[in-house]
Amino acid sequence: MVTQILVIQTISNIIHTSIRMVFRYSNKLFRPYPLCHSRPDRALSYKGQYFGLCARCTGMYTSGILTLIMMVFWARSLSPGTSILVGSLLLIPSGIDGTTQLFGERESTNSLRIFTGLLLGVGVVLMAYGVSYLVLTTLF
Repeated sequence: MVTQILVIQTISNIIHTSIRMVFRYSNKLFRPYPLCHSRPDRALSYKGQYFGLCARCTGMYTSGILTLIMMVFWARSLSPGTSILVGSLLLIPSGIDGTTQLFGERESTNSLRIFTGLLLGVGVVLMAYGVSYLVLTTLF
């Protein structure tokens, strides 16, 4: 029983230290990033440490990278037209959320920013795939 508790505490400490390290180094890596405002009030935080990207960009880059990896497996099953259509539909929620927040209609939450960012990342990759496929097949 004591051994199990020690193992759980050790694993918990490793996870805690890893998360804090990711958040600390993300500030050094992403804070000067020109394509994200990186405002701390709109970033994810863990025990007082803020992540270097805002919540929406965190979701967007995470889902974008995962979608690029997944495209290796299912890119052939998507037609360019479907890819562009689905991609453009996935951009709409983020556009609505960001625009209504920009014009002061309401204040978004980090949970909503992450969700719309996740959709945005997938949408951008799908649209880029569809458009580049059509352009390349037209040219060559």
